[in-house]
Amino acid sequence: SGLNAEDVSFLPNGTAEVLIRRSKTDQHARGDVVHLGAVAAERLRSWIKSAGIERGPLFRQVNRWGSVSERRLGPDSVRAAIKRRAREAGIRGRVSGHSLRIGTAQKLAEEGTSLVEIQKEGRWKSPDMPAYYVRGQIASRGAVARHRAAEQEAKK
Repeated sequence: SGLNAEDVSFLPNGTAEVLIRRSKTDQHARGDVVHLGAVAAERLRSWIKSAGIERGPLFRQVNRWGSVSERRLGPDSVRAAIKRRAREAGIRGRVSGHSLRIGTAQKLAEEGTSLVEIQKEGRWKSPDMPAYYVRGQIASRGAVARHRAAEQEAKK
């Protein structure tokens, strides 16, 4: 498992598509394609170039002298990198890769993205989990919230 350089397609508009061959949400390896925006695509392109990656593992071990290995970065290393970056950003408390997934779902819900779109973007099989994760955001813009806001507006 894991992403390989050949799973990335950089597009003429500066974005990229990444083929995810297998994941926790795709145990039968049907595959899925995710989109990377221009900033993420450029950072990925920069990593590939600076690491000299042509084929094979996309995310690799780097030793203390900055030499890039042929070996794939393992789950523990990814977990540690996420936690380190969170600390550097001033984020305290429990942080995981799953936190990023949940936070993205919540941000999308705040912006009015539909539950179906959130489910698809997060590659959840059913709407149950994303609905649970975004319940607060949905409630804040739901029918009752809109009704109360309209009542308040009418009183002005």
